[in-house]
Formats: sequence, structure tokens, C-alpha cells
Amino acid sequence: MPPSTPFTVSDLLESFPAGAIERGTAYARQDRITDASWSPDGRRLAASCRGSGGHVYRTVVDFVINSTPPRVVSTRCSCPVAFDCKHAVALIIAEGSKLVRGNDGAVWRRYVAEVEAEESHDRPRTQTSPLGLMITRRDLRGAGAIIELRPITLGARGRWIKSKATWKTLSASFELDEYHPLQASALRDVMRALTGTSGYFNRDTLTLVTAPPDFWRSLADAVAAGVVLACEGFDASTVALAETLAVQLDVVRDDSGLRLVPNALLNGRRVDGSTMTMVGRPRASGAFVVDDSTLWIGSFESPLTVTETNLFGTQRGISIPDADVEEFTEALPMLTRRRDVRVSDEIFSPPVISAPIVQLEICASDVGAALTWQIAYDVDGQIRSFDADSAVRSSRIRDAAAEDRAWQAARGELETVALACGTWRYQAIEHIHATPGLMRATEVFSVLTSLSTSPSVAEAVRGAPLRVVQTPLALSPAELAVLSNEIVPKLEVSELVRVVWQGEEIDFRLPATPPEIRFSTADGDDAPEHDWFDLAINLIVDDHALPISSVIAELARGATHMVLDDGTYFALDAPELTRLGELLAEARAMGELDHEQVNAATFNVTLWEELLELGVVDEQVSAWHERLKRLSEARPPHSVTPSPGLDAQLRHYQQDGLDWLSFLWDNQLGGILADDMGLGKTLQTLALISRAVDADPTARFLVVAPTSVISNWAAEVRRFTPALGVCEVVSTQARAGADLTDQIGDARIVVTSYTLLRIDFEAFDAIEWSGAIFDEAQFIKNHNGKTHKAARRIRAPFKLAITGTPMENNLMELWSLLSVGAPGLFASPTTFREYFAKPIEAGEAPEQLATLRRRIKPLMLRRTKTDVVTDLPPKQEQVLSLPLGAKHRKLYDTHLARERQKVLGLLDDWESNQFMILRALTRMRQLSLHPGLVDAEHLDVASAKVDYLAEQIPELIAEDHNALIFSTFTGFLDLLRQAFDAAGIGYAYLDGSMSARNRKRAIADFTEGRVSVFLISLKAGGFGLNLTQADYCFVCDPWWNPAAEAQAVDRAHRIGQQRPVNVYRLVSAATIEEKVVELQERKRELFNAVVDDGNAFAAGITADDVRGLLTTS
Repeated sequence: MPPSTPFTVSDLLESFPAGAIERGTAYARQDRITDASWSPDGRRLAASCRGSGGHVYRTVVDFVINSTPPRVVSTRCSCPVAFDCKHAVALIIAEGSKLVRGNDGAVWRRYVAEVEAEESHDRPRTQTSPLGLMITRRDLRGAGAIIELRPITLGARGRWIKSKATWKTLSASFELDEYHPLQASALRDVMRALTGTSGYFNRDTLTLVTAPPDFWRSLADAVAAGVVLACEGFDASTVALAETLAVQLDVVRDDSGLRLVPNALLNGRRVDGSTMTMVGRPRASGAFVVDDSTLWIGSFESPLTVTETNLFGTQRGISIPDADVEEFTEALPMLTRRRDVRVSDEIFSPPVISAPIVQLEICASDVGAALTWQIAYDVDGQIRSFDADSAVRSSRIRDAAAEDRAWQAARGELETVALACGTWRYQAIEHIHATPGLMRATEVFSVLTSLSTSPSVAEAVRGAPLRVVQTPLALSPAELAVLSNEIVPKLEVSELVRVVWQGEEIDFRLPATPPEIRFSTADGDDAPEHDWFDLAINLIVDDHALPISSVIAELARGATHMVLDDGTYFALDAPELTRLGELLAEARAMGELDHEQVNAATFNVTLWEELLELGVVDEQVSAWHERLKRLSEARPPHSVTPSPGLDAQLRHYQQDGLDWLSFLWDNQLGGILADDMGLGKTLQTLALISRAVDADPTARFLVVAPTSVISNWAAEVRRFTPALGVCEVVSTQARAGADLTDQIGDARIVVTSYTLLRIDFEAFDAIEWSGAIFDEAQFIKNHNGKTHKAARRIRAPFKLAITGTPMENNLMELWSLLSVGAPGLFASPTTFREYFAKPIEAGEAPEQLATLRRRIKPLMLRRTKTDVVTDLPPKQEQVLSLPLGAKHRKLYDTHLARERQKVLGLLDDWESNQFMILRALTRMRQLSLHPGLVDAEHLDVASAKVDYLAEQIPELIAEDHNALIFSTFTGFLDLLRQAFDAAGIGYAYLDGSMSARNRKRAIADFTEGRVSVFLISLKAGGFGLNLTQADYCFVCDPWWNPAAEAQAVDRAHRIGQQRPVNVYRLVSAATIEEKVVELQERKRELFNAVVDDGNAFAAGITADDVRGLLTTS
């Protein structure tokens, strides 16, 4: 083991290349060194190192251990590098710490030795010998000369001697103090620069064959350290380093033509080039120059070429025969840019060449133009141009660097021209495919991908390489007009681009007045009120009338301008034209426009009003336009007076509702009253019916509602409009034993159920109805169902759909209601689905949402409680997350693991397996509530929700609160009933299976205060109830559809409520219920977006939704 010293491993690595240190350090960290051993004297370290590819190399390192600090003498390795390699570095790092690691004994002993050595400073010490470097020139017969370097030192007589200091002794004399340490180190750096090794070098001299950059730097460092330079074989007595050294070329004439003769520029002075000896092969990096008995040594700023090294080194120069002088003259500008060349005016005058300028060549014709980018030079007054993709070496007058600067300076102008071409992206891609050498093969894929995927042409142009922006282009006549009149003048002002025209001259001009859209009837007759008529739409450009179809076709093609035959051109980017194209497309899609035929009695009034507002309307169309404008406002000219027969005081928003309903009635339009639950939709409807009967005492209205709401409607009629008379039809004709007309008698209002309308449709349709009212109209949301078809078929000039939730899951439900209330608005469900429903629900067309809202606005009235009721107490909603008990959790997780695999397997065929999938999800929802709902064997397992309610409800009752408890599952309500019975808690109960009598009794028990708790199934309690006595609502299990929950909760939060309402949604933690809540949010966003002016999108339950429900995170 070597003795310890107070130094670090870094001291041992000073002479190693940085790359070897970096890679060797990584090898050391990876423990690649094995079988390490030290020699007995501690001077040699050997080991094996595992290299790349599974190879194992043997590495040896020799040290000088008595120097300060210790040094590496040499390294050897069996790897291809052989010495100073990464394996040696790894070995030194792994084991060198044993050499340099300090210990207490070694450190204090060295410290004492250093202090003791201070006494010797006063005694004379041996003077170190200075070092020099002898530079010897040896001439070789017929083969030039070689330069040798060797160390020298001063002898006893003060002369430089060669025998004592050699490269051999310097490389091995780390332990000798006879030489100046800085000079010795500097000469070793010179040796390392020329040999590539810092180890032992067994030669006395070095031949200067190559001269890498490190040599020139280390030579300057050696001189700075005091190393004296001496020479022999040169006609010089002293040696010095040149500050600057360069080659200058003279163009001289000889008998056979011209000759390039080299000269040296030494420290800025011109000296005889014949004294210059080149250093470095094959490309000289420096030279030795003798001037005035001094040998000057210096490096060039950059290496010479091989030809320069060979010819200038032998002083022959370069001959240019007379026959080549003209060609050489062309090459001279390039040569003078890169070398210091002097040409006498007596010999010849070099050509005057301007800086290159970018040139755009435009070859115009009646079908457009071809554009080509070029680079141009003015050579002695003559323009010479070269295509952008031609090689610079195609002519020696060309300057590659100057051309690059010109192209880069004009990059903005090139991009401007590219953007004037509507098909630039496609032409650029085609150009790349058609020009294999345009760029490296490795670039082609990334450039093509960028061009194809950039969001806009502008981004594609900005991101394209310059050589792609230089693509030759073909322009259409419209694009040529824009280029000629709008872009070329700017290019010429910039002075960065020279424009050259070829081909035909075409006079393009803008119109004298802005283009104008004009609407008129095709035959000039008055527009009819209730028939189809021809609507002519033209764009007027000066004296030209262009059919709008041709303009729209250009817009659809992506054109930005149009050119007329006389050269007049105009932009197509006017907002009116863009909007016109959108509206006409919508009109055709919605069946409002058949070629040029328009339905004068259209229900889609906002579409046509928006369209006609874009232009000038002639006299024949103006009356139709005024009618559309009046209908689109959907308000009477003044507020209507409620009927004297209405026994109620309308609130301000209910009066607004009556005004809107009256406007629809007066114009025989149907619609949807979609006010929030609890705002009095029934009262507003009765106010309309009472007004209609006042005007026509024979008027009769059919009201269709869910069975459970029939009695409520009859009670409201008797309360608010007792003079109208009401008939409740609650059984079929067959069961009643009387015809429908006999049952109705003189009643102005007939209330029946959706079921009876479907069963006895012929009987109901045989009666002449003034209007049909469909309450809780979500019952007809399925446009493929028989109930919906019966509602559409029933003959009545006025139909009104009433619902607080005009849409629950998807937009097609809204179409279903509109097809009943306003059948002329969107005639085809397929068209509505493709044009509105799909893009809105997918979030792909936000602009379609705004369009849909405008279209339905005149025919649907929607107000929320927060919009219109200022005195309604607040509603606080909170989601309570309840953790499952241990046994419940184990049962749930086991069941989830089994059901997840089953359901995920069924999702591949979502349409066919929906029933099985939803049944499995229902079981998971039941299991989240109570495991006994899935398997009766687990009825004894505790349920967190049952326990929570059993604990909270007695406290609420004690504080005089009343609570509604909703659940989708009647089985869970039964479990709550058992728990409440056991706790002595009184309650009322309601589900969909109860008879009307029992339902009425249960409602009365709660509303009259006999009990404080009402257990209700979600579907049975979602409509037709007014339960403002309750101020607490508990929703025990989240349902897919948030609207169903909202309907149930609003049984309590409605007009008449005097106390704040607290809503608690109970959610079992880490179960499918949490995912259902997330799904509710998306459905709520869809409803808000379309109905309540929100701005988000969602759709009904999908396969992806189901996957999300089954995730555990």
C-alpha cells in the first residue's frame, strides 16, 4: 500500500483529456474496476476494467509518489486507445484515494517537515537550470525540409547545450529539482500537444510534422514561462513569436499568363514569402519566417488549403495560362472575398459586381401567373440572375454568404408573397416531392409533417425552411390581381426585392364603390304570405350583378378575392359575405331554401331576419322582412291585460310570460315554456287560456300531463279560473262507458294523461281543439316513441310544451319538444342531429351553439328562479362523502373487480350490450347504498347512509325542520322505513306504484304537519308536487340525470318557501357514485349551455363514460 498524502484524486487527473475524465468518472460510479492491486513500493497500480460491449481490459498506472503532489507517470491499457483512456481514469478514481487520502500521522508529519524546511530558506540553495527550445531546420535532398524540436539547457559556461535536457529526461524527471519547474511543465505541454501523451517519451527530439492548435498555444505558454527559443539551420540569430502571420497573394504577369505569388504579412508588414517555411501537413496551420536575422514563428488565423500548403511551401506559386485568364477573372471576386489578393491595375481591371439582390420573376397570363424566385447580380451594368434552387458554385461571381444575407433580409417579403397564394401549402409539398435534392433526406419527413399539420397557412409559412418558402408558385387571376396591385408596390418600396414582369400586361383595379348584397323576388311580384316564392340574391359590383351562388362557390373554394372580366377585383373577406354563406348553408340544411325557393311562412324567423339584414331589400321583399322581424322579437307591441276571469295576481315575470304566450297565440305559433320549477308555469298557461276563451267562448284546450299531476291541474283550474270548467279524463272510453264528448260537456279545459292520449288517440283527435298543452313535456322527449307521435299528430292550431327541463340527456330531446310545439322550425330530426346535435355535443363547433340558441329564442321562454324571484330564500347544496364500513367496503371491492372485467368486455359492442351494461352499473349503484339490495344474505351489513340518516333526522325534527328523502331505489327506501320504524320516527311514503288516493293521503300527511319526514322515490316525486313545508332535502343516491334530481329538490325550493333550503347529496366514498356525480356535472353543463346560456358541452352516457365509472381513482 502506498504512503498517504494530503492531496485529492483530482490532482492525479490533471494531464488527462476532459472526455476521458467524464467517461471514466461514470465507469467508476458503475463499479467497473475489479482485481485492483498495488506494487510493493506503491508506485504501480494494476486492475481489470469492464468496458462497453462486455469487453474486459487490463489497465496499468505508474506513479511518482515523492513529488508534491503525486503525479501519474504513464498509463497503459489493452483497449484500442492504449493510454490516458477512460479505463485508466476509472482505475485512478476507484483506487487513487489510497494514494492521496490523508491520515492523521501522514498529515502532521508532512506539516512538521514543511516547517522544518523553512530554516533552509536562509541557506544558499542550488540554482535550477533554465530551459530552452532548439528549433532545427534540416534540408532533405529534393524533398524540402523538416523541423525538429528538442529541449536545451544552459551549461556551466553559459552556453546552451543539448546533451543534458531531452524529451526523455523531461518526461521522466518529476522527482528532479534541477530544472525550472514552470519551464519544465510548459515544455511537457509542448510535447503532449505534438505527441498526444503526457507519459514517458523515449526520444531526444520531436519532428514537427503536424501542428495542432494546442501546439501553438503551448508554445506561447512556454515562452511566457521563460523558455528561451533558439534556432539552427535558419539564416537567423534570434527567434521570436509573431503577433500576426498571414499569406498575401500577388497577381503578377509572366511570359505564359498570370501567376499567384505568395508573400508573408508578418505583424502587419509585408516580407519576402520565399523565406517562409510552412508548418503542418496536409494543411499548414502556421509558418516560420526569417526577416532581418530573426526567425519569426506564428500560426495562421485558419489553416491553408492543401494546394496552398504544397505550392506556397515550395515557393512555386500558381500559374494561370493566358487561355484561362477570362475564367480566372470570373473567379477573382470570390477569391478576393476569402483571401488577401492584390491585383495591379496595369494587368487588368476586375469586373464590378453589385451585392446580390432577391428577384421575383412574374410571368403573367389570362389564366394567372407563374412566380419564380431568383438571386440577381449587376455585373458591369448587366443583370445576371440565378434560380433560387441553383447551386452557388454554378458561377464564380456568386457570393454564398452575401446571398444568404440577402435571402434572410427579404424573408418577410417572401412570406408575404407566399401568403398571397391560397394553395401555397399544397404547392410547397408538391415541390418537395418533385425536387429530391432540395433538402437532406432526414429533414423531409419533419418538414412535410410541419407543413401538413400547421393550424394555418401563415404558421406553415413561418415555420418552413427558406428553401421551401422559395417554392415556385402558380397563382390564380384573383391572386395575381392582389399581388399586382397590393403586394408588388410594397416589395418595390422595401428595396429588398427586385420585381421582373414577363408575359401579358393586365390592368387590375378595385371597384368604384363597395360591393353590396341585394335581395329581390325573381319574378318581381309581391312576396306571398303563406307560399313558396323565388328569392333572388345578387352581389352588386359597380355595374355587375353576380348571382350569390357564384360568390359562395368561390368562398367555399377558399378564394379570398374575385376578378371580373374587365379586370375589376374585390375582396371576399367582408363579414357580410362570410355570414351570408353560413346562413344560406344553414337554410339549405334546415330545408328553408330549395334552390331559389323560400317558404314565406317559415317558422325559422331569426335565420331569415339575420340573412336579410346583411343586404338591401327591395320593395317586394320588405313586407316579408318586416313580418320576420316582428316574429323574431317574440313580444307583442304592448303588454296584454290579464282576463277578468283569472283569479290571481300575476308577478312581474308571470306577466312577461303571459305577454309571450299571447304573442305566440295571436300569431298561431307554438312554443316551449321552460321556466325553472316553481315559477308558476301552470298559472301563466291558465292566464293565456282564460284570455283566449274571453276572445272566443267556444275555445277548448286539451291539457296532457302525467297521471299523478291530473288532479293538481284540475285543482289549479278551479282555483285560478273557476269559470272555465275542467274535465278530468282518467280512464278510457271503454272503461268509463261514455263517449269522450259526453264526458267533456261544456268544460273549456280537458285534462288527461299521456297514456290515455295514446290509447284513445282517435277519440281525442276527433274533437276540435283550440290548443293542446303538454305539461311535464319530458314525457314526450323520445321522438321515436308512440306517445311523442300522438302528441305530434293531435290536431290543434296551437301547441305548447311545458317543462322545467326541456333537455335532460341530449339535444335530440330538445328537438322532440320543438317538433311538437314548433313543427316548422326544424323539420327533419336527421338534419338537426347532423347540423346541431352532433357537433355541439362533441364540442367541435362552439359557433353552432350560439346559432341554435338564436333559432329557438323566439319559440322558447326560459327563466330561472335566481333570474326573477328576489324574495326566494337561498338554497344551499352540499355533497356529503360517507366512507363505507369495513365489511361493506370488502363486499363492494370484490363485486367491483368482477363486474369491471365483465363490463369492459361488453363495451366493444356498446350498442348491442347497453342493457346488460346498464344493468351491471345499476347493481354497482345499489351496492354502494346497501349490499342487501344486491344479495339478501347481506341485509345485516351496516350501511353508512342508513346510519347517517337515522342519526340526523331526529335532531332535525327536534329543531322543527321538515325533510324530504329521495332515492332512486324503493328497496333502499324500505330499509330506511325499517330503521325509522325501529327508531320511532314518523314519516310519509310515496312511490310510483301507489294509487292516486294513497298518493294524495301521503302528501296531505306531510303538508298538513302530521309527519316531518317524507320518503319519496325520485321518479315519483320529480313533478306535480308542491312541498314547500320542507327545508331539508336528502338525495340518497346520485342519478345519471341531474335534471331529475333538480326537479325533485325543487319540490321544496319554489315560490311559497319561507325558509332557506338545505340540500345534501349523500355519496358513498370511493365508489361508482363519485363517478356518477362527475357525469352529472357534464350533463348539467350541456343543459346550461343550450338552455341557460352556459358555454360548455357534454353528451349522454357513452362507452367512455362507463369506462370512467369503473376506474378506481
